[in-house]
Amino acid sequence: MTNSTSTDDIVELNQLAYRYAAAVDACDVSAFQSVFASDATLKVYRAGADAPYTDLKGHDQLALIPKTMRGMYRRTAHMMTNHLVDIRGESATGEVLCIARHLSADPNDQTALNIIIRYRDRYIRLPQGWRISEREIRFQWSERSTVLDSGAGNPKV
Repeated sequence: MTNSTSTDDIVELNQLAYRYAAAVDACDVSAFQSVFASDATLKVYRAGADAPYTDLKGHDQLALIPKTMRGMYRRTAHMMTNHLVDIRGESATGEVLCIARHLSADPNDQTALNIIIRYRDRYIRLPQGWRISEREIRFQWSERSTVLDSGAGNPKV
């Protein structure tokens, strides 16, 4: 991956991962859909599972993800890292590691749910740029921690 096109592609695919995280955190349906091809699939797996418990296809079904997040959490922070891609012409595969932090929609809940996620992706280059064509969300593990401050200046002690 030494030519400038591959470097540009890597940067664009990294930005795609970050735009996905920003869309989830904002619960923004249109921004979320925009990182996927219109016929994309998204499957969600519990830790160690061979079969998905959620299997979505297309933008209409994908819209359920940010809508669900909006109802379950007050705030989230998805931090993407270790993004590795293998580009083969107009398609690519990749993995992204994510640490996702969630504050419950219940303001009395003083814990944060922290989940380690591995995304396994297939990408396709469309006229408007790279998009996710297939995503597997593979939960690795989760943990809870006490929230000491729900936002600058709002300590919960």
